[in-house]
Amino acid sequence: MVNSKRSLISFRCAWFAALFIALTVLSGCSGEKTVNFKINSVPKGAHVLYQVVGGSNSCQGQWIYLGSTPVQGVRKFEERELENTDKIILKIMHSGYFDQTKEWDGPGFWEEIEEREVIFWTPELVPAPMDE
Repeated sequence: MVNSKRSLISFRCAWFAALFIALTVLSGCSGEKTVNFKINSVPKGAHVLYQVVGGSNSCQGQWIYLGSTPVQGVRKFEERELENTDKIILKIMHSGYFDQTKEWDGPGFWEEIEEREVIFWTPELVPAPMDE
């Protein structure tokens, strides 16, 4: 009787362990990545915007304000969301300086986050000529 209880407990533990491992493996293949954004500028205090052009993203075509530099944030992306995306654009604007942008196509953005899991960008802003 004691051996059959131990066998049943061992079987249950093994079954739950196998289930946990299977779920972990499957979730790793889901095509979803959490991306850290770390964006700065020289000088600090520039406004950072983000835009997705094309594809089926609900905010497609709209500029989304991320904050003023330094910006640190997290966003989840799905591979299928980026497959049909034409462009992903980061834009930095600061009064008295030219705007700067950084662009990716959807697959290129996915490739970068696969490799690094973080988007770093620290542009040195170029002063705009003063109107007299």
